[in-house]
Amino acid sequence: MSAVSSKLRIWAQGATDKAGHQAYLAQLLPHLQACVDPEFEVEFHTTTPSVTTVHALSEFRFSRAVIRGAIQAEREGYDVFFMNHFQDVGLYEARASVDIPVLGLGESTLLHACTLGRRLGLLAINPAFIPTHADQIQRYGLQQRVAGIAAIDANISDYMEAFASAAKKAELEAVFVREARKLMDAGADVIVPTGGIPMMLFGNVPGANVDGAPIVNGVTVVIKAAEMAVKLRRLGARHISRVPRSGFALPSQKTLGEFLDHG
Repeated sequence: MSAVSSKLRIWAQGATDKAGHQAYLAQLLPHLQACVDPEFEVEFHTTTPSVTTVHALSEFRFSRAVIRGAIQAEREGYDVFFMNHFQDVGLYEARASVDIPVLGLGESTLLHACTLGRRLGLLAINPAFIPTHADQIQRYGLQQRVAGIAAIDANISDYMEAFASAAKKAELEAVFVREARKLMDAGADVIVPTGGIPMMLFGNVPGANVDGAPIVNGVTVVIKAAEMAVKLRRLGARHISRVPRSGFALPSQKTLGEFLDHG
């Protein structure tokens, strides 16, 4: 009979799966394990079918998986939940559904990035995500802290190839640096790749930067933020507002049941 783990448990929810993102996960998963403190354990959960298309419907579908994942995480005794998906779809709904801390890659990364400089430059993995990131900036109240949003015109297969091919990585990195410099010309002094994939490609070396502007690896940030959320809660800090007007009041059992049965 196996012993029950005494470690604090982190549920990491990805929008990726092993079939389409194997090259990325081969770097991401060891990185997550290397980041956690000894008293924590992190379990990465994939999504099948994964988010492989750039469309609002794909994001909406994943938001449902996020909410359901957070509910399952709480019921299975996890101490904290985070999504490893920069767009943060379903983040507020998941927070309003459970009584464990719920974090998003996008929000955690952007708020931390504000401590590294004066103005941020966001670099999206595809131009189609620019409106989503513009909405995030508004939602998090960062209009005065963001110098601009740019994008690399590439698709998922390009990024997966870059994890396995040094030549392809160099090709994409040249575009990344070019667009980052344009953002810096607009006033950015911190560069935020808007996704775990470009974070692991371009920001996963010590001191990663473009001409002195830090490249933020939000994967590292969100897992340490998850640990901090648990530690603060154990010290008595409340992890979320439950004031009705916050939108984070917990659901009734009827509301929760209807979502699980029909949502």
